[in-house]
Amino acid sequence: MINFFKKNKLESVLLILILLLALGLRTYRIGEFMTFLGDEGRDVRIVRDLVTKGNLVFIGPQTSIGNMYLGPLYYYMMAPALLLSGLNPVGPAVMIALLGTLTVWLTWFVGRRWFGPAAGLVAALLYAVSPVAIIYARASWNPNPMPFFALLCIWGIYEVWQSKKYFWLPIVGVSYAFALQMHYLGLLLIPVLGLFWLLSFLPIKKEPKAKSIFIKQTLIALGLFLMLMSPLVLFDIKHQGMNFNAFKAFFTDRQTTVNLNPVRSDRFLPIILMTVSDLVLARQTLFAPLAATLLLLLSVLLYLKSTRRASMQLLFVWLGFAILGLSVYKQHVYIHYLGFIYPAVYLLLGLLLGYLLNQKFFLKIIAGLIVIFLVGYSLFFSPVRETPNRQLQRTEAAVDLIVKEAKGQPFNFGLIAKQNYDESYRFFLENKKANLVRGEEKVVDQLFVICEDGDKCQPEGNPAWQIAVFGPSHVVESWNIDYLKIYRLVHTK
Repeated sequence: MINFFKKNKLESVLLILILLLALGLRTYRIGEFMTFLGDEGRDVRIVRDLVTKGNLVFIGPQTSIGNMYLGPLYYYMMAPALLLSGLNPVGPAVMIALLGTLTVWLTWFVGRRWFGPAAGLVAALLYAVSPVAIIYARASWNPNPMPFFALLCIWGIYEVWQSKKYFWLPIVGVSYAFALQMHYLGLLLIPVLGLFWLLSFLPIKKEPKAKSIFIKQTLIALGLFLMLMSPLVLFDIKHQGMNFNAFKAFFTDRQTTVNLNPVRSDRFLPIILMTVSDLVLARQTLFAPLAATLLLLLSVLLYLKSTRRASMQLLFVWLGFAILGLSVYKQHVYIHYLGFIYPAVYLLLGLLLGYLLNQKFFLKIIAGLIVIFLVGYSLFFSPVRETPNRQLQRTEAAVDLIVKEAKGQPFNFGLIAKQNYDESYRFFLENKKANLVRGEEKVVDQLFVICEDGDKCQPEGNPAWQIAVFGPSHVVESWNIDYLKIYRLVHTK
């Protein structure tokens, strides 16, 4: 590192500034911006019990589509951060921010090795200021580490393919297990890794020594991958193949999930435009068709005259399988589904703009203006300029009020919300040793209800289970915290 800094002082200074910018944008008021709803509450409750009670975890979160469960690796990633932060949910969010900044560094490193210093710096800079990348790097959520592990997989298979560094194969196996357990869209990395594994193997199949090392490292990689995936296997054995059957149903019931005939898909263009608008144009759609067309044309032209075709081939295959896979998926595609190609998009931008920056003066000026425009656009629409949601603080304040008003007496608890559930509140209620009694265990003399829908909700006679089980009741007190309405109910005699 010292030698690199001495030889590349300007590049090193620029890289440090980019990384500081990335870290600052991701950690700025992170406790107020981070998401803390039911999913996040569930996760910290599980990990809290892991680090304080030693409750081992064999499955991760449930997917929103298909009734499948992810692996538990994200929970084990969260554990050190939650423990070091004194069980503060901000700790895992900071871990994600640090990992997001590390992903910016890795993007620079790969971009530099593949396409040169200018490309690496441009890719890292655009990644650092990307609004989407910032949003998903300042909250603790299992899909958020996906870009790092996906990029590590791709870099590893590149080293195997081009540099014959077969010790990278086990690293690919481990990083792919992590990527897949962050989100099952990691399945779209399989054809990329498989194709370049095959391209690495074919030239050496008649070389006994190299072939032996390659196969040995492949078996180690496969063993490590299976070991990291084994908790899911054990879970399935115990639960009659529940996850396997859900996977089977997902891919066989193609009326609502996937269309395995890409020719019949009409979603190629929408996926491409969403990728460009959200990741290149700061979530703005105005210039998306023009930008997508220019990216495609410049990529083809540069490939035809470039001497760096190997890295470009891997990059294009990575992006190509992603667009193809997402285009045959029938459900709504959210931008976090694209986490496994975030770095690829910025590497492509770095490739194209870095090439122009190394050309004659006129093209340098054009490239410089494009970089300034993209960075300025991202900063203008940056999420750090928005009003913080303060979900964590609001949740804790509501719990503090309930604990105070309960006056040490036992109480039942219910939540009325269209798009949330009560795990985030339960986390704080349990941490504060509140005298909470679950309705399915025992009905006590008072019920506190939090309504996230303002004055429109009606706690009396509400069909939500934790409220309905309390029985006939009426409101005796109510309070407001921001848009939250908090009610205290007692039994109607």
